[in-house]
Amino acid sequence: MTISYSAVWDDTIALTRRHATLIAAIAGVFIFLPALLFDVFLKPEDPQTQDLSRMLEMMVEWYRSAAPWLVLQGLISMVGGLAILRLVFAERTTVGGALMFALGLLPFYFLMTVISGFMVLAAAILFIIPGLYVWARVAPAGAIMVAENRRGPIDAIRRSFTLTQGQGWAILGLVLIVLIVGAVSIGVAETLLGIVFHLAAGQELGSLLTTIMATALTAAFSTLIIMLYAAIYRALAPQVPAAVFE
Repeated sequence: MTISYSAVWDDTIALTRRHATLIAAIAGVFIFLPALLFDVFLKPEDPQTQDLSRMLEMMVEWYRSAAPWLVLQGLISMVGGLAILRLVFAERTTVGGALMFALGLLPFYFLMTVISGFMVLAAAILFIIPGLYVWARVAPAGAIMVAENRRGPIDAIRRSFTLTQGQGWAILGLVLIVLIVGAVSIGVAETLLGIVFHLAAGQELGSLLTTIMATALTAAFSTLIIMLYAAIYRALAPQVPAAVFE
């Protein structure tokens, strides 16, 4: 039976509301703040040129210089995401306990994301649609690692393929709907807020305020996606005993 979009979405909202305070605290420190610092201090400069080769050269130079900070930001965000999932699946845990759990799981989760990323890329090389399908099949792998306390990256990916058997296209459709609606909403909000802030506070301060708000919206949406993956896992594995989550 195909998963119910409405049931998964309702569970996503319910989980977010149930843990809202703790989730906001973790997301604020581990997702929003690193992204804001990166956007403010490491944002690429306007190339101010129409030469495509020069623009490409400047972009490559920027990525080369910013790469260590991009990796660091990604790792910090991963810790935040894993801690949020731990709060969802082990409700009696504390924020400190969730963070310690996340740090311990981080190396294995990182390896899992690298391996699954190569799998998606390999499928995408054949054609974009297979790549998206594989992406949907491995989407719950992070939630699986946390909920079932699995450390093996291959084991988690294999478990994800088992759980999502016959559900790949349904998961892809659900995630794409949420991503598209979220991206459009954030884009519209950022544009409108940018106009208001620039008119009210001037160019420099208005740009800073716009960056802060855009980063906050993106961080909130990223957190919502984490909760969506948790809800997808809960829909696929309702038979897993609660004791596994502790």
